[in-house]
Amino acid sequence: MPYVKIEIAKGIATVEQKRAVIKGMTDVLVKELGRNPEYIFVVIDEIDTDNWGRKGLSLTELWHQNSTPKDTA
Repeated sequence: MPYVKIEIAKGIATVEQKRAVIKGMTDVLVKELGRNPEYIFVVIDEIDTDNWGRKGLSLTELWHQNSTPKDTA
């Protein structure tokens, strides 16, 4: 009974993209492990960007920094 857990930042994937990921992960496990798709579970956890960080900052802060126009003068 394969169980695949995927964690992504909330809001970066559409419903269609998440469906495609679930299908793709299932297909890989069927093909490579010969598993029955009936017993393959794929879970996508969407983590709020305030609760996910790197470089000492939350993703919310990092993304805000990257979207803020820089002074070119």
